[in-house]
Amino acid sequence: MEDYTTKRGHGLGFMLLMTALYNILILILLKFTNSYIVDNLLKLLLVFCNLYQIYYILLFESLKCTFNNENLMIHAIGSLKKVIIPLKEIEGYTTTTGTIKGVRLYGVATSNFALGKFVIDKIGLSRMLVTDNKNIFYIKTNNMSYAISPLEHEKFEETLISRQIEKIEWRYKVNNSYNLHKDNHFRIPFMVVSVIILILTLNPLILYLQNGIPNVMPLSFDAKFKPIKMGTGQQFAFTQMVYGVLNMALLFCMYYASYFCAKYDRKSAYKYIYVSLIVAILFLIMQFKILINFR
Repeated sequence: MEDYTTKRGHGLGFMLLMTALYNILILILLKFTNSYIVDNLLKLLLVFCNLYQIYYILLFESLKCTFNNENLMIHAIGSLKKVIIPLKEIEGYTTTTGTIKGVRLYGVATSNFALGKFVIDKIGLSRMLVTDNKNIFYIKTNNMSYAISPLEHEKFEETLISRQIEKIEWRYKVNNSYNLHKDNHFRIPFMVVSVIILILTLNPLILYLQNGIPNVMPLSFDAKFKPIKMGTGQQFAFTQMVYGVLNMALLFCMYYASYFCAKYDRKSAYKYIYVSLIVAILFLIMQFKILINFR
């Protein structure tokens, strides 16, 4: 078994700086906002940003790869992150040095490092586990490439050659024959979020038409869920319907973002629909909370 650590470039400092900036900006906005909805969305964003950044910081600092007789293994964060590439599935490799150019599907990157899934110029879909842009190895398999930046790059290349893995060149073709509407991993959450948005939009209208909403209702709240503006039941219903329309617009944007990503990588397309789903659920919970507390 042979172990190789990856190079450590300037990516850690960049990620720590961005994490600090995200926290400072969101905390400033939280301090000055006086809206219950905005406050909850910002708190959700704060948690997401910190978890996202912490994951990639830990990934950056712990990446290494290992060869055994059957597999090339790339692992990090103890055993939480592990990619196993059978040697028999490796079609070849190529190397590059310098600025990393491509389209990011998800992850963090600058021109000097890249962690996540990307579409790299002349390489195609790649799982990027690159901490430094000097001597990047792209390991090609049938589905995608895996990119790493071993510290002992000469020895790493010798190990590849000793296992009959040759240096090759290849061309990448965009897959335009994708049908997300036939994929249950996309279709089911899309249907769920569509139903939630319909409930969010139509529920207050139906309640208003059935006289199920009091004549006086809160229209906006401070961060502690205390009403700061009151209005009629009709105004409340209209406000909630506007939130539903805004969620429809978000779903529309996420739908087309998913289709854009699907031509490169189908799995990366799923996350966009879940963004819309999480936001819609949050708005629906807030609507029910208002109705329960003030009807």
